[in-house]
Amino acid sequence: MIYFFIFIIAFMTVYLSTPNVRYIALRLAIIDRRNHRKIHKKLITKLGGLAIYFGFFSALIIVALFDISFFKAHMFQIAGLMICSNLILMLGVYDDFQGSNALTKFLIQATLAFLLVKTGFQLEKIVIPGITEFYLGKLSVPVTVLWLVGITNAINLIDGLDGLAAGIVAIISLFFSIYAFLLGDKFVLFMSLALMGATLCFLKYNFYPAKIFMGDTGSLFLGFIVGGLAIYNPHLENLDNPFFIPACIILFLPIMDTLTAIARRMLRKKHIFKGDSDHFHHYYIKIGFSHVQAVKRFYLMTILLGIASLSVIYAYLNV
Repeated sequence: MIYFFIFIIAFMTVYLSTPNVRYIALRLAIIDRRNHRKIHKKLITKLGGLAIYFGFFSALIIVALFDISFFKAHMFQIAGLMICSNLILMLGVYDDFQGSNALTKFLIQATLAFLLVKTGFQLEKIVIPGITEFYLGKLSVPVTVLWLVGITNAINLIDGLDGLAAGIVAIISLFFSIYAFLLGDKFVLFMSLALMGATLCFLKYNFYPAKIFMGDTGSLFLGFIVGGLAIYNPHLENLDNPFFIPACIILFLPIMDTLTAIARRMLRKKHIFKGDSDHFHHYYIKIGFSHVQAVKRFYLMTILLGIASLSVIYAYLNV
């Protein structure tokens, strides 16, 4: 029953809090201003990520009440994730309020990623079951920090169409839940269920035509949580970071969008932190797909990638 309660508490918290967050954003005039990179034509409030945040952590409170032994066993990791993700959220809120320098954001993200590494979220060995194992050694910390910062910004970059980032993270959370259930990891399972409930409900307000955007408040928070769960090591027998390779597969679209954006900007001799309107989702709109058609195609591709990633979990279980 706790699985159900985690999901439903996250879902209902977002359902009840989003209208209030939207009201506050309207009163404070926290609006997503139109520019050459924006597709929407109306003024829409930001800060929706606060509702997702409330839903996610409300569900974790249920874990503490119903399974105190789990909370005690994972207190260090939960505390690390809570502190770092809270600070990432604050960075997003500040950015939604008045914007911040891209380099400053990057440095803050890298610092918080380093702090998360110190609480047990670290990629020490990359394992492709039945094929190869690669020990990172001294590269472990910098690679982990790069991964966390990269995924945080990858989710931020795909948040360009109504419901796109929230829907993709909801699908990723579903498959993370399946990975964790099959591998017997309660930590990732509980976190993923909370994330899935929060993002699925947010789609009610965020799917086209959106009433509210998650803003950097939501996209940075979601990216940081997803990146962290992907490298969490449950220390199961003969398994090292079993979620990493499946996560790389299901996150293929955001990762490739980010890498191509960096390459594109470098080739054009532009600053890599300088935004543009040539992301994958922009391309779909440019070639004639409607807003909803483009988003649904990204959902479908993510689902197919998630199904493909299950083959890696199967291989882990049968090595």
